Amino acid sequence: MKTVCHLFNFPAIADFHGYRIEIFDPLAYFPRGSHWTLSDFIFGGQAGFDHRRAIATGAAGVDRLYRERDRNYMRMVGDFIDRFRDFDLIVMGNNFIHPELLVHELKRPIKILGFFDDPHSTYMRGIQYLWAFDGAFYISPSYNERSLFHEALEKWGCANHTWWPNVPVAYDRPDMSERFFAQRDLDVIYVGNPCRTKVDRLIRLKKHFGSRFRVHGRWPFKGYFGFVRGLMGKRVYPYRVTSLTTAKRTQLYWRTKIGFNMHTSEMPMETGNMRMYEVPAHGAMQLCDKAARDGHAQIFAPDTEAVYYDSVEDAIEKIEYYLIHDKERLAIARAGCERFWADYEWEANLLRFLRWAVSVRGDTHVTQDGHVMARGSSAR
Repeated sequence: MKTVCHLFNFPAIADFHGYRIEIFDPLAYFPRGSHWTLSDFIFGGQAGFDHRRAIATGAAGVDRLYRERDRNYMRMVGDFIDRFRDFDLIVMGNNFIHPELLVHELKRPIKILGFFDDPHSTYMRGIQYLWAFDGAFYISPSYNERSLFHEALEKWGCANHTWWPNVPVAYDRPDMSERFFAQRDLDVIYVGNPCRTKVDRLIRLKKHFGSRFRVHGRWPFKGYFGFVRGLMGKRVYPYRVTSLTTAKRTQLYWRTKIGFNMHTSEMPMETGNMRMYEVPAHGAMQLCDKAARDGHAQIFAPDTEAVYYDSVEDAIEKIEYYLIHDKERLAIARAGCERFWADYEWEANLLRFLRWAVSVRGDTHVTQDGHVMARGSSAR
């Protein structure tokens, strides 16, 4: 059985088609503080040096902990190395092991780095680590207006790479009956956590649709973060936002006609967040923002399996249109749902990824400019 340390969106699994998957929690080694504080939003988490935040957010924080030989950090990495030194594969969605340790102390396992919060985190916790890994996966087919993600990785010197759809172990397969798609009483919903750019867009949508537009998610300050924004000089979202259990989220999506989706960037950049799969998986028609280089079209076909918008105004017009034109909306919702269950179901995608990852060979050399050049197969 292949042994895998897997740190991206999946639980431990004793036997997954011949792979034993184990996980590791680095934050358990550090004192637990308040996850959401007002200073986090005012100062962007820079009010002071927080060890837990340093682990979670960037290479600079990890480097500081390593070079200062922070007691808790060194205990954590020591346990990690001892536990996974002889594993076949290490998958790091958010790397917290200093690259010098990866190279010198974890030579046996094949090491795969995940790019999943890009382009925003690329230069914080992506490229800096890439030289210490044998390959990489990305969840967004697009990177920016100049490059698709596989093109960007090759520019950065990574020859072994693959696209991995960002689908968690969470969804129940629907019955696909006509009734399942047609009998829905909620017009539009958005389920997601807040950031400045997203809340600004939600304010405009809520102003137009009112009670027809429902918003849920894990918002700070017991769901009142929309009000707290006023203390920062930002526009107020004057509604409390409540979170959902997995079961309640499923039931809500099954009642929804249109699932609204957006990414962090305000202009076309990344695509492929979890919501992009969550909406069609539950039989709702997805209305999603466009990506750079039409990367969104690689996931769901435009106007056939999902509908894409150029701006908030365009989104409002399209929502109103498809709420009236039921036949068109239902056809797109069904096609998107069928595409999800045919191509993006989590088990098949995880197995495909693992088979690719264990085939990657760490036959590499580092060039003078710091790029790692890998000889082997390249997957996209």
